[in-house]
Amino acid sequence: MATRARARDWAYEDEAGRPMVTECFDRVPESVAEARRLVTEAMAKWQMEAVADRVELVVSELATNAVLHTRREAFRVTLRRLGDHAVRIEVYDFSRTMPTLIAAGAHQVHGRGLALVDALSQRWGTDRLPWGKRVWAHVAAPTAYEPPGLAQPDEAPIWATRKSQAVYVGVVLVAMGALAYGMRSR
Repeated sequence: MATRARARDWAYEDEAGRPMVTECFDRVPESVAEARRLVTEAMAKWQMEAVADRVELVVSELATNAVLHTRREAFRVTLRRLGDHAVRIEVYDFSRTMPTLIAAGAHQVHGRGLALVDALSQRWGTDRLPWGKRVWAHVAAPTAYEPPGLAQPDEAPIWATRKSQAVYVGVVLVAMGALAYGMRSR
């Protein structure tokens, strides 16, 4: 098994009194799945299902980077609950090489991990430490930070005010009239 500590102690709190969990993993590919299990357990324990998928994906990407690009035999994952809808993720490793967000080409196998972290996080960054680095990300449930009324790409826009609804109906009627007039003139 890739996990160094077998039993998880859920009694941890950080210096601000927030619930946290932390665990060390061997730097082997199997540890990425173990880190995801840590997230699954923490999100269930903290009743944070709304953010669980995002946190799991971000941890998976950061743990994969630690396995692929760092030195020494281990890395650490720490999760801190930041409220009812947000989590701070920290991945510590012994490499001082800072991660770089790059634009991966269509045929490249690697290089998209930090782009996913960037897309799923409110913010993320790195801190250089005397013995390595910490890569961190703040992840929140979609409703916790996305402005209301913005449509997802596959959804119709939400028209929240009467004025915007009237403008929308007017535009649709004008477009329909133009189409009808165009059809008659042929």
